[in-house]
Amino acid sequence: MTLTTARAEGPELICSLLNVKRVIAIAISHSSFDKNRHCSVSCMLTLKCGAVEAMSMGVLKEIQDMFGPGQADMADLAADAMGVDLAFQRRARSDIKCLEQCDLYYYQ
Repeated sequence: MTLTTARAEGPELICSLLNVKRVIAIAISHSSFDKNRHCSVSCMLTLKCGAVEAMSMGVLKEIQDMFGPGQADMADLAADAMGVDLAFQRRARSDIKCLEQCDLYYYQ
């Protein structure tokens, strides 16, 4: 198996890895509600990296929570999917719109 073949077989998460810390910081500064943060991060990552990468990051986060100090939660994945959908359906076309749209669904 060559390096090119290996890349083609799995999702490329480079874009998400490069952007995730920044969008998490934006989401944390905007809301203290966990589901709002999941929605916002996924929406912003979808705008920058695409839906597959954004959902892959959400799934990886929940897998990490299963084996680490966090607590895996299927509702987190639902919030991730909402964020992806907001960007994919073009209801949010900027980071600010992601935050505003996620506020409509997840607020505390």
